[in-house]
Amino acid sequence: AGGKWFMEDNEFVERIQEKIERMTGRQVELRIDEEDAGQMGVELRDDIPLVILGNNVRQYSGFARMGIEYAVACIREERAIDPMEFHVLLARN
Repeated sequence: AGGKWFMEDNEFVERIQEKIERMTGRQVELRIDEEDAGQMGVELRDDIPLVILGNNVRQYSGFARMGIEYAVACIREERAIDPMEFHVLLARN
């Protein structure tokens, strides 16, 4: 079942999406990657950014927080931020 996406309807994932939307003032689509647990990515599409987070968000609250911060940073900057650059941004805050 390579590369399948599963849309999550559980409250935890909805809360992550709501938090990103609140922090950016934009609607986003959130997908959980069931195969790459550490995945963190943002695809900036024309209207609604697609945020992809690995299923580690369910097990590690720190990963969920980092995923939210990463998504917000990418959406605000309107570009995909390099992971090393993101670490620098995190260190400043």
